[in-house]
Amino acid sequence: MVFCLACNTSVLQAKVVERSSKKMPDWIGKNSEDKKSLYFAGSAADEKFDVARKLAINDALTQAVESLDLTMSVNTEKIISDTGSFLDSRTKTKTSKVRVLNTKVKDVFFEKYEEDGKSSYTVHALVEYNKKDYEAEKARLAKEYEQIQQNLKNRYSKANDYTGKGLYSDALPELFESLRLIYIYGVSQTLEPEITSKINDILSKIKFKNTFSVSENHSGITANIFAYFFDKNGTDPCKKYAFAVKTVNNFSLETIYCDEDGKADYTFNKVSYLKKSNYKLELDLQTTFNLDEDFYNNYSFKSVYDELNFLGNKKKIKINITSDKSAGELNSILKSNLVQNGFVAVNTNADFILNVNFKFIESAKTELKSLYSDDSDLYISSADVFAELLSADKNTQINSITSQEKGFGKTSKKSYTELLQKISVTIVNSL
Repeated sequence: MVFCLACNTSVLQAKVVERSSKKMPDWIGKNSEDKKSLYFAGSAADEKFDVARKLAINDALTQAVESLDLTMSVNTEKIISDTGSFLDSRTKTKTSKVRVLNTKVKDVFFEKYEEDGKSSYTVHALVEYNKKDYEAEKARLAKEYEQIQQNLKNRYSKANDYTGKGLYSDALPELFESLRLIYIYGVSQTLEPEITSKINDILSKIKFKNTFSVSENHSGITANIFAYFFDKNGTDPCKKYAFAVKTVNNFSLETIYCDEDGKADYTFNKVSYLKKSNYKLELDLQTTFNLDEDFYNNYSFKSVYDELNFLGNKKKIKINITSDKSAGELNSILKSNLVQNGFVAVNTNADFILNVNFKFIESAKTELKSLYSDDSDLYISSADVFAELLSADKNTQINSITSQEKGFGKTSKKSYTELLQKISVTIVNSL
């Protein structure tokens, strides 16, 4: 009775209203054997009898598998049984894909409890396992274990050979497969940190070369990407690697794939050109090496990414500003912002052309003096702005904006200065 209560603490206050037999079997809580068979006892409790019975049989089967005393470990949902019950996938045990055949449910004992109008069941199940089949399965699993160990040894040796030759693109699949064998089967676990370290060391060798060109068919730009491994011995391309194209705030746009030479092209449409870093390219390890999500999340692999700077090496830009007021100050501020973002302002031989039309609306005093001290006035300066970015070689519009900006200040000059600064920032951030 104490054993029953341990299986379900809720029955401490419950009343037994039914049991399958008057006497509790003496096999409960005991595993035993005779000349031909092994016997495993399992117990479980649930509100439904069928569920409790299944879980009790699962408990007995789990004990049968654990008694095989193997080093390998996977999920018990891979156990194949002919009892009509399959093991709870949440339970872990020492086994590969185990075939618990020639087993049968020898006996079942249950008690039904009631408390506050609710029923529950505690079920005990005795499973019989033929000794000959048990020993045969144990021998089969031992042989499989040796094969897995040898497979791991071969894979790891091949990975080290590739690494020594600088063939990192070929080494990584072997290393990931070696690590996967350890993760799934629990073999040679002492190698796990060593293999993980080698994977991250190789990932740290990935470099990028990017060139950019204005697309002929789109108002956008094409990134020509080359991903490769680099060390003192030379380069090795990232063959058919998958890379996620993301925004700088980590919003994923698309996945692109390198070819056998580690090269890929991607066209961005209507993108922001005047920022130092617009997008990033991030290695998708799961897709590249077909890694299971649970396996991937179990380790800390090095993040590999490259910020895509469309400006390249100091792209040259020609600035044309038209205005109904002197544009000298705006021209100066814009140039300053563009230089900070990687451009060189030129008058000839430009890569891009920036056209800005600036229509100024006179500054006006406001009646919001209470926001400041009593002896201060507040001025607002306004302007309508149109700006477009063109490719210099084909004179094709890449992007354009239309906006109205306002500047605030205690004097008309300060409000106008703030207005110009806001216009400059809007153009740089929007184009």
